[in-house]
Amino acid sequence: MGIEDAHDVGIEDAHDVGAEFELRLRGADDPPVTLNQIGEFGLLQRIRRKVPARSAMVRIGIGDDAAVLRIPPRRELIVTTDMLVEAVDFDPAYGSFRQIGIKALAANLSDVAAMGGRPFAFLVGLAVPGRMSVRAVDDIYDGMLSLARRHRVALIGGDTSASPKGMLITVTVLGEVEPGRAVTRSGARVGDRIYVTGTLGDSRAGLEILKRRKRRKGSPSPAIESSLIRRHFFPSPRVAFGRLLGRRGWAAAMIDLSDGLASDLRHLCEAGGVGARLESERLPVSAALAAYAGRLGRSAPDYALRGGEDFELLFSVRDKDSAAVEAAARRMSLSVTAIGVIVSKRRGISVIEKGGREVPLTLRSYEHFMQR
Repeated sequence: MGIEDAHDVGIEDAHDVGAEFELRLRGADDPPVTLNQIGEFGLLQRIRRKVPARSAMVRIGIGDDAAVLRIPPRRELIVTTDMLVEAVDFDPAYGSFRQIGIKALAANLSDVAAMGGRPFAFLVGLAVPGRMSVRAVDDIYDGMLSLARRHRVALIGGDTSASPKGMLITVTVLGEVEPGRAVTRSGARVGDRIYVTGTLGDSRAGLEILKRRKRRKGSPSPAIESSLIRRHFFPSPRVAFGRLLGRRGWAAAMIDLSDGLASDLRHLCEAGGVGARLESERLPVSAALAAYAGRLGRSAPDYALRGGEDFELLFSVRDKDSAAVEAAARRMSLSVTAIGVIVSKRRGISVIEKGGREVPLTLRSYEHFMQR
């Protein structure tokens, strides 16, 4: 997807996820055909039939021992991979298999966006129990391919295996970027403005709602809750805008918000040897999140700081480039918000709360091996 695209497009089937969740709670029967019945090669044939015609960069795709790609001249290759483990990174009880597939690919596309690159191909490693229905696997791939089509990314291969318990999904995405134009986490400098795209905290709130509804077996959710659940299931990787920031050299440092603002800002600051000062009242939250947090007597900015899996972009910009960045975002109908400034490392990372009190940012978001 080039920078000429007006904006990152949403998912076409972001329908009433609340209704779909209720259906799953009632235990709708899966089709009788399982992976045990069709076997690995039967599954591979089904996957191959789903893959559209090869793109210009794919010379040999699915069906051979390996893929062969055409790398354009004067380009560098970006490679990123994520592993998703059932009961750790996702729970099929909370949503459909199609939604799981969408999110698995979205996480990796967001990583490429944060490097200022253009994704063009991906591979999928899938391990599932043999008793799992064929339709469930179809839905996982259908979800990934629906998002792949929107970003013109080709599925070029992967692997399948049996799992004794639970699902394991590994997605690897390949991207390209002009030499020397990849944006890293380490380029922030004192005086840079700190920006984020979109709104923050919706995904965390959506997951919280799903967990609560599962415990009490659910009831139809109001529009506010449905909006937050939809944001959890259907993230929008900011590929076009990340690409623009990289090509124009506007982003000094950039990271995607997968673990949450509190943790990912810390990663960016540690990489650059700097500190940061945020303004709590400037953290962008949606109207739905503000209403939801208010109803519970909680802080919406706290959701924004802690919430993971927003898959928005966090980036620093030299002061001289800030006006150009904001103007470009307006042209692309994308919300970007200046939420703070980069300061010296000795000042640490802090938040200016309502009323002007500055406090150290001690919040941390999700971290594997530390949440048990």
